Amino acid sequence: MENLGTLLHLVAGGKKLREVWEESGFTSMGEARRALEALAAKFDTGAGDVVLKRKGTAPPSHDASRRSDTLIIYTDGASRGNPGPASIAAVVYLPSGKLLISRSSRIGMATNNVAEYRAVLDGLELARNLHAVEIEIKLDSELVVRQLNGEYRVKNKDLRILHDAVLAEMSHFAHCTFEHISRAQNTEADRLANDALDSPTGDQ
Repeated sequence: MENLGTLLHLVAGGKKLREVWEESGFTSMGEARRALEALAAKFDTGAGDVVLKRKGTAPPSHDASRRSDTLIIYTDGASRGNPGPASIAAVVYLPSGKLLISRSSRIGMATNNVAEYRAVLDGLELARNLHAVEIEIKLDSELVVRQLNGEYRVKNKDLRILHDAVLAEMSHFAHCTFEHISRAQNTEADRLANDALDSPTGDQ
């Protein structure tokens, strides 16, 4: 499991499986891929089901003062060139509409879809840092939402790695949903992602 954890950390950071399987401690790329596939198989993502749940109880909070049981997260990924220079953004709100935190950064060269997945992973990391129990993730990529909801198959190998990394991160929450929204409903995350591309430092 330590090897798999290292592998997930690397691919979630944008590395390709063929670049990191040996670094993660696997004896072959095939073994690493089978480990990811076995992990993904543990999650039930039935077609048409818009809610993905982890079996069992919610994880305990180690810092009750910072815990937010339910969070709403807007994410967006941008790529100029597809593939081209890319960035990600995540904006976290309480159900009341209060903004808790936002973050954006450049991620190098990537496609739109890779950037969208990386943004979701960044949103999940923010939610974990806030010790969330239930999260709603909203993004304007219909493809990514349908893949994460089990409605579309993930045929692209690079996207499959990121897809499996998202499923693994979901195990830290009791309840997680993915909702497709229009770009007009995702203006803040969209702005932050584009600002990151325009910023000299790449961070917002």
